[in-house]
Amino acid sequence: MTPPVLQTIAEQIRDEARIRVEGDWEIDEKGRWHLAIVTHLSVAPSQHMPGETKWRMVIGPNQPADGIFIYPDTVGGIATTFRHQDYNPEPEPGAKWRDGKPCLERPIDGLGRDQWEDEPRELAAAALWKTGRLLQWIDAAAADALVEEGDANELPAGVGIGSKLTLGFREVFEGLDWAASVDERWGFASIASVPGATKTWALTELLDDRSNSIRRFEWGTSLAAAPSSIGAVWLLAPVLPVREPWDAPKTWAHLRDVLLAHNVDLADIVVRAGARYRAGSRKTAAHQLLIGFPFSQHVGEAPSRLHWLAVGKMPLAGRTEKRDGFRPREESRKLWDRQLASSNKSLTWLRTENWAPDQLQSRGGVEPEVSSRKILIVGAGSLGSAIAENLVRAGAHRLGVMDGEILVTGNLVRHVLSMNDVGHAKADALVRKLNAVSPNAALQSFPMRFDRGMASDFTENVRGYDVIVDCTGSDDTLEHLSNFDWQDEKIFISLSMTWGAEGLLAFCAKEGSFPVIDAKNRFAKAGAPAVRHDEANVEAIGCWHPVFPASSDDVQQWAALGSKFCRAAIIDSTRRLRYFRRNASDGVEIIDV
Repeated sequence: MTPPVLQTIAEQIRDEARIRVEGDWEIDEKGRWHLAIVTHLSVAPSQHMPGETKWRMVIGPNQPADGIFIYPDTVGGIATTFRHQDYNPEPEPGAKWRDGKPCLERPIDGLGRDQWEDEPRELAAAALWKTGRLLQWIDAAAADALVEEGDANELPAGVGIGSKLTLGFREVFEGLDWAASVDERWGFASIASVPGATKTWALTELLDDRSNSIRRFEWGTSLAAAPSSIGAVWLLAPVLPVREPWDAPKTWAHLRDVLLAHNVDLADIVVRAGARYRAGSRKTAAHQLLIGFPFSQHVGEAPSRLHWLAVGKMPLAGRTEKRDGFRPREESRKLWDRQLASSNKSLTWLRTENWAPDQLQSRGGVEPEVSSRKILIVGAGSLGSAIAENLVRAGAHRLGVMDGEILVTGNLVRHVLSMNDVGHAKADALVRKLNAVSPNAALQSFPMRFDRGMASDFTENVRGYDVIVDCTGSDDTLEHLSNFDWQDEKIFISLSMTWGAEGLLAFCAKEGSFPVIDAKNRFAKAGAPAVRHDEANVEAIGCWHPVFPASSDDVQQWAALGSKFCRAAIIDSTRRLRYFRRNASDGVEIIDV
């Protein structure tokens, strides 16, 4: 029996002049109720949006978690893909609806917070709201008005869906200049497996058709050291290869036609690439096809950088391949490659991502003034390691880490490193970990103390940093920072937890040397708790060495505030001491000393 609320929904929809309800609610084997509706445009129809289209409203059994969705019906529904619509492939045999549901929600709804969206939560009201949005959507689709100038640009929905392999590339604004200046429009590409990752690769180098390097991508330390090999053919297209209205090519023939409309001869490139492979020393196998094109971040804007799409398999004819009815010679293999480019074989689009720093940090990153600086972290203990990790994850990729200690198991109570790193130099282990945090990270390790005994080559390296962040909590280190010949003005930052992790003392100044006298005077005036030796813990039974009392969450709290202080100090390095102090209600009060 149809639930009363669904009967109410059907009655409400029947009252809409532009919608006709066909039949009654049905239920499928998954417990989903669905209702066929026919909508009518209020604007002129277009080539891909007729005046009348059929849809299926689908309501899952667990509301509101299952949501309400409207899909094109398999009979009378739209068969193409528009902007703001899920990929709309051919349906499975016997299916009542296609997968290509239009996007009827607000963009911010994807964040999952009820108070951030305007869709009603009550089922009947939400269903009526969805049908109203559907009528707006079909009118906009027919009028080619689903996007306006200034909207975020998007790739066709079918690209990369279901791909188990991800290919990362690094395209910044200068990539467009390279594409405009280079004579070659196709060639071969080297890719590297991301160390430790699963089915994740990075584009490392572009070569011409004779395998001469013409462009290398600037990755961080981890990816730059990863072995790469030629595994793809690349080509440049003047625009995004898309079928009207906004559909990714589904077959090789589709792709050939789309590219040929922009004077890119895919068949010729495939034939020439196959011949080059067979003439070389490598065995020919199934290779990827990479397509680069100018792309803008917003609709109506000039392109801002190159973007790359990837087809997962391009099975070029092998050097010794034979086929029935053909002579085993090169001309036959060229013919087979040409036939591939004109075939109805399905394309397998891989997931591609731009791993340029500004793209990865769109979820939250440091300011440009910070990411452009070289920052030296002196002291890779619990506080220094956490601050370094915060800065690197936020996009400060040119860090140096200096520490002369070896990691011991007891450190792991508060440290960001793990058991795998015990026995290694803290600086080396931390740099190794953080270079794997981002494909753009390029950290340098200095496994030594900051003192007068540094070798001259390390001294010159240290002078190359713009920002010096002391996290040692050592007065001796402050003295060494003051006495060191920096030969230039630096931004100095000193961060230290007070006794028992009650607070954080954060000092900054921009000087030719660290102002140790002023810093110590301010520290003394801050009124931080004195060291209580009677409260100090011993490291272990039978060990007399006292340890600093603080838990991991204490360190994380002050590291978060410390890294934010670093960012603020780099932007405004006016000399100051800020005392972050935990109060009785576990809040934090800020005292400027």
